[in-house]
Amino acid sequence: MGTRQVRAVFFDAGNTLIFPRVEELAQELTAQGYPATVEDFHASERAGKEKLAAWLEPQMAGGEIPRRVDIVYWMEYLRVLVERIGVPEAEREALMRRVGERFSDILLWSRVFPETPAFLDSLRAQGYSLGVISNSNGMIERQLERVDLARRFEFILDSHVVGVEKPHPEIFELALARAGVTAAEAVFVGDSYAVDIGGARISGLHGVLFDATGVYHAGSAVDCTIITSLPELQDILDRL
Repeated sequence: MGTRQVRAVFFDAGNTLIFPRVEELAQELTAQGYPATVEDFHASERAGKEKLAAWLEPQMAGGEIPRRVDIVYWMEYLRVLVERIGVPEAEREALMRRVGERFSDILLWSRVFPETPAFLDSLRAQGYSLGVISNSNGMIERQLERVDLARRFEFILDSHVVGVEKPHPEIFELALARAGVTAAEAVFVGDSYAVDIGGARISGLHGVLFDATGVYHAGSAVDCTIITSLPELQDILDRL
């Protein structure tokens, strides 16, 4: 590892570069008679990631890598959310659909941590090639433009546009080709251990887990580098 010369840094988008305004969703649900808190959303995120890992990791271990995975995460996320906030059984499916539609509205994903733009600018100034690899719905490039992040990247790969989702190696290979680097020269930063770190590993990239919302508590079975703010990545890049 000591001889690695990193030339490119790729990022996931949702829950890495941009975050959903879940406090607004909590207020909306509370106003509809379903008292919800931000922690309800974070707990649902944890549950969705655990379910996705339990479903995905055995397949990856057996060499079977699905081309679509996100639906598994979101179904569990929404199921746990409506259960946590006490939605009556008869109303759960309709509310899951409504909340799912809110999450699929890309405009909801507009929170950018204040340190993110300057950190990306710093990486560019150091000569790193930057790219985005996102499991999204065809709108991620436009949303990154809206929040003034898109111009900081050489390319943005949206799974809906390219036809394959992480962790499939094909989407990572597309990124490597766009950046003109080998897998050993690239780092990938994302928030899902199963999808982002698992995908990076099978494609030969160095994976860094960005856990801004405390999903992966002490004792969770993740064996990788974890950061809780993007600027912490600088030390890792310096060491690599």
